[in-house]
Amino acid sequence: MNQVVDTENIVGSLDKAPDRLRAEIGSYYLLGDQGYLTLENFRSGRIQTHEITTPVDSVNNQVLIPKKKYTILIEGMESSFRDHDQWNDYIGQTIITDRNFLDHTFDLEPPTVTNKFVKNFHNPNYENITKIFPTNQLLNYNLISYPHKDSSETIRNIGEIRTRFNLPSPTVEILLNEFENRIENYTGSIAEITRKQRNIFDLTPSAEGESVSAIKFPFYHSKTISGNPTDSNYFVGELGFGYSLRIYGKEKNLFQMIKKDLSFLNRSFTIGRQEIVGKVYNAISLLTSTSINRFEEEEDEIFLLREADVNHSNSSERFISQVNTIKFLSSMRNLLTEKTRGILDIYSATNCTTSLIGYKIEKYIDNDATQPIQTFYTTDLNFVDTQVKYGRKYIYKTKVLLGIYGSSYSYSNLVVSQSDAELSAPTTKKYWSTVDVEVIPSFQILEYEIDVCETAFIDTPMLTPQVSTYGNSKMPIVKFLFEPRFFTLGDFSQEDPPPVGNLRPSDKTIAELYYLNSDLRSTPEYFTGIYEIYRMDKPPKNSLDFANAFLATIDESVDIGSLTYTGIPIENIDIDYARFEDRIVPNQKYYYAFRTLTYNGTPSSLTEPIEVELQRDSDEYKIVVKGYQYPEEKDFSFQKKAKRLIRIVPNIERLLFSKEDDKNNWDLDYGKLVSTSGGNKTFKIRITSKHTGKKMDINVTFSLNTDNTFN
Repeated sequence: MNQVVDTENIVGSLDKAPDRLRAEIGSYYLLGDQGYLTLENFRSGRIQTHEITTPVDSVNNQVLIPKKKYTILIEGMESSFRDHDQWNDYIGQTIITDRNFLDHTFDLEPPTVTNKFVKNFHNPNYENITKIFPTNQLLNYNLISYPHKDSSETIRNIGEIRTRFNLPSPTVEILLNEFENRIENYTGSIAEITRKQRNIFDLTPSAEGESVSAIKFPFYHSKTISGNPTDSNYFVGELGFGYSLRIYGKEKNLFQMIKKDLSFLNRSFTIGRQEIVGKVYNAISLLTSTSINRFEEEEDEIFLLREADVNHSNSSERFISQVNTIKFLSSMRNLLTEKTRGILDIYSATNCTTSLIGYKIEKYIDNDATQPIQTFYTTDLNFVDTQVKYGRKYIYKTKVLLGIYGSSYSYSNLVVSQSDAELSAPTTKKYWSTVDVEVIPSFQILEYEIDVCETAFIDTPMLTPQVSTYGNSKMPIVKFLFEPRFFTLGDFSQEDPPPVGNLRPSDKTIAELYYLNSDLRSTPEYFTGIYEIYRMDKPPKNSLDFANAFLATIDESVDIGSLTYTGIPIENIDIDYARFEDRIVPNQKYYYAFRTLTYNGTPSSLTEPIEVELQRDSDEYKIVVKGYQYPEEKDFSFQKKAKRLIRIVPNIERLLFSKEDDKNNWDLDYGKLVSTSGGNKTFKIRITSKHTGKKMDINVTFSLNTDNTFN
């Protein structure tokens, strides 16, 4: 567990404490030299004793938000004060009665998020379509798998992209095959599809299940959240806040209010050595507003609710909602009464109780400099997103929504002794003071980021092709036969996946997206017999020399056989061979290199080059093929003496000593040429050619060498 403390309640001294009375008679957190939080008391020694009492009417039962009242008696150390004037000054500086103090200290085990991009199978038509249509118009697993979609016309129409020609309950296979036609003939507004899916609230209990499995979709991004920051009564028992939200049907109201609330504050918390800044919503203000009883789905929202909440708009359900609102507020009041700490708990830095509200997942495309294209609100620990375009980067920011039963307290009715003998004095001590403390629940919802994931859907590259070379004795041509090379999952690990080619400028972009992908498997179904051929007529120095030597792309497969492979996702594979003929000049050497492309154009590495020469003898041609090795790059260092061209020597004046009275204090030209303090002086000499105007700079450093031979 990690201690989470309001940053304002981490102090270094008594003078820095927000509440100096708490620092004198209680504790604050101190950030130590090693960066760890420790509980410290900052007593000055000027308070001898104190007593905290609880009045009979300490809790007001007539208000919705319970308040706890206390009275504190403080007795001063007589030896620390000259007179009552000094005592009054001290109390005035120690007890502040015109402000509220906040405390939201709690323990937290941050949840962990496991992200994965899953490629179930290759669907070329749908993959191509994703490149055309906007993200929010693609098939949405969450809507399609919603178990109660038949009770919601909006969810059914958008999820299935229904047209007037559609039959009810289409399969995922049908939706994938008919997607483009459905978009073009959609019964409603295409803009509505995009707009409604900007904010999706998935509040369906996992017990109600999904009607469609995610494996039916060709690809998707998934995340699993574990290690929940929740109390033991989240969904079990009548004392759990999450349980109250759900049983009284107020989850949708609260999540919608969080989405719409612009009055949040950015507050700083410290977790160990790390400081986090999160959005803080005033939960009490949200839950006591009229919105807790009224609910209308906005134009940019879709709610996936439990079965009992689906028909929330009819008159009978509105009446039930009003009754449930009263029950919920009563339950919330009981929770606040039980879980809000007293002043002694605050002074001793006792942890607040927390309760998990849910999660907020923000989804960005390409970068996060703009507003998210989608935001998901959920209470589920498993998240699936099928609305992903091929070849685009997506950024998912996962945030936890955590309810904190914190406290706000304030001082009032401050009374300070004025003389040695007062008739109504509560103590026999010379210096005393009394003050009332009122503690009010500060139930806040903290939204803070627990995970950022960047991912993309990109084909995994193939291995380099196997290339066979042939000639024709009657024609000046060279023939190539290409065969793909497959690999098993054991050939490469995710830490060492097959490399993406690095030849053309576009390859860099593909590689950057590819290494964001958590699914680095290569399957033969993403390969359709596409090869690239590069040719040079001069020996290449390295593989990058082939960048501007592209010759041809071969994508006409020649089916010449079928092989069975084991250890790869698909066992029976039709091998896509390809042939290519190139007419070349006899008796001249050519240099070839090749690579393989996937269906979507992810390139493999470049093969090692081969040297090809077509030798002509009379009327016959003979092909000679050799392996080619790139020449080793050598690091040469060139030096050239220029004694005959330029001579640099000091001016004679620079060699004269400036003092002659004391040999131990002789200065050489006042330090203008050399330094006598241990360092060297450097001068820049610029030489300009009279003929070309070209310039050359020479940096010259003079150093002083001392000779003690004659001392």
